[in-house]
Amino acid sequence: MDRVLVACRDFTGLLDAGVPMLAALHQPPWRRFDLPTGHWPMLSAPAELARCLDAAVS
Repeated sequence: MDRVLVACRDFTGLLDAGVPMLAALHQPPWRRFDLPTGHWPMLSAPAELARCLDAAVS
């Protein structure tokens, strides 16, 4: 079963920095979608978040 990670700006920084505790999120079954926004994408980027979620289930 696929798992989806919608990563906002601060979290993408942690993922890209190679934090060992997050290493599993770079491998299947995880699929990553990055949003260039803050912690609350449903408020700051609702259309972009909707596109990510649509792509995740399509």
